[in-house]
Formats: sequence, structure tokens, C-alpha cells
Amino acid sequence: MKKYLSISCLAITIACMTLTTGYAHEGAELSTKDLASQIGKTETELKEIDKKIIAYNETVKSNPDDADAHFNLGVLYELKMKFNDAISEYQKTIQLKPDSIEARINLSLVYTERNMYEESIGILKQVLKIDPENVDAHKYIGRSYYKMGLLNEALGEFKKALELEKKDPEIHCYLESVYFSMGRLDDAVAELEKAIEIDPQFKTAHLNLGFVYYEQGKLDKAMEEYEIAIGIDPKFADAYSNMGLVYCEKKMFDEAIAILKKAIEINPTLPDAHSNLGFAYWNKGLTDKDDEMKKKAMREVTIYKGLIGAQ
Repeated sequence: MKKYLSISCLAITIACMTLTTGYAHEGAELSTKDLASQIGKTETELKEIDKKIIAYNETVKSNPDDADAHFNLGVLYELKMKFNDAISEYQKTIQLKPDSIEARINLSLVYTERNMYEESIGILKQVLKIDPENVDAHKYIGRSYYKMGLLNEALGEFKKALELEKKDPEIHCYLESVYFSMGRLDDAVAELEKAIEIDPQFKTAHLNLGFVYYEQGKLDKAMEEYEIAIGIDPKFADAYSNMGLVYCEKKMFDEAIAILKKAIEINPTLPDAHSNLGFAYWNKGLTDKDDEMKKKAMREVTIYKGLIGAQ
């Protein structure tokens, strides 16, 4: 089950569900179709991005000291999930424009994608030397601490960010992630409710609230939140994937399979959707004594492992 921001999901190992973390591919590892699906762009839009990359490369070839061109290249490479290239361009931008906060923030986010959390924190502390009240710096330092398992440190950074910006729904989602990891589920729900109060159309908050309700055994309330999220974004594959697991919990395996196929149709590279579909197939196979369903489950597990880079 996918839960944004904390990057937590319920994945199957056939007979049981376990907590796992997300895996970021380099864009070059994906086909054009899969990359487009992964980043929410069409293949035509990807071609336009490629044209811009070529144009900016021509610019920096003729003027290597054009900091803005290097920054824009970093943004485009990051968008295409070419993280190593993005890192190089953001570093070049900072060399040319040492006071660039935006380049440092973006660089820190790419470091996080590559699980380079200490590097991310180091860059963000540079931002705080330039601007001690930078909300994003505190927010993203907190996120790196969270991913490192330093929950109290993460909580402190998120609270500092919230003191500086009380109307940022994302900060409440980050706080929820920490409270969830601490087992403080009621506090987690409260933070998500605050996020939704600030922005009722914040689909991530609805997705995460559904996740917490699922953990609390409140399956109908979880389903309601996923339906709201899909109402906001009918192509929100993660919400369909989570709904599938709720159907599994209710022993409604046919409905689970149908909704999970919908999630995969929207995003074929979503690991959770394949793991959850495998879980649905396996349990339907057990219920119906159908070996073909179990074979389908194993195929989905294989796809899932390939997507997360597992052996």
C-alpha cells in the first residue's frame, strides 16, 4: 500500500505483507513509455523535454558560465530522472552562482532521491546559513532525518518549518509520517486533517489518511479517502492500488483484482500495484483452490521485484 511522503508501502511476500521503501530508478533504465507513465507526462511531452535539453546543452557549450542554463538543464534532467546529470548541473550552477538557494534546494532533493541523505542535509545547512528562516530547508532536512530513522530530529525540523509557515499542508503530511512511525496514529490523523483543512484538494493527504485508517482497521473510512483522492485525480494510480488492498482485506478478491489492474493500466511501473495484485491473485487462488491464480501471483511478484531492484 502506497503512502506518499513517508514512502512506505505494504508489499507481498506471497503469504504475508511487509513494510518496504520506494526505489528510485535512473530515467535511463526505463523505456520511454514507462518513464512517461512514471513522471506523469506523455511521450510527446518527453520529446519536447529532450529538445529543450539539446537547446540548453548548445547554450552551455557556447557559454559555459551561463548559470541559468545549467540550472535549467538540472531541472530537465531531474524531470527525466537522470539524477546523476541533474546533480552535475546543479553543482555547476552553485559554482557559478554561490548565492543560489534554489539550486541548493533542488540539489538536496536529488540527493534524497539517490538516498544520499547526509549530502542532502549538508547542502540544506548551507541554505540556512544564507537564509536562516528558509522553510524548505527545515522541511527537507526533516525529511532526510526521517529517512535515516532519526524520528525525533525529523520532528524537530518539521516543527521549526511549521513555525515559519503555518499554512503549508505538506508540512502536516511530513509530521504525520513521523507520528505514524512512532505509532501515534491519532496524532497522525490529526495532522492529515489539518492538511486537508488547509487544502481540501490535496490528494496526498487523502491518500495518507486512507493509509492510517487502514492501519487502524477502519476499512470503510479508508475507502472513502481513496475515493476522494480519485475524485480529485481520476488517474491517481496509488489510490486505486490502495483500494485494491482494502478489497483484499474484505475478502473481495475479484473487486481487488479489477481495481488493481486499473492502477497498473494507469502506471505500469508502480511497484505496489503489482505487489498488491499478486496478493489478490494468491488469496483468490487459496480461496478457489485455483493454481492458475497462484501462478499469476508469482508473475506479479517477479514484476514487483524487478521494479524495486530486488534480487
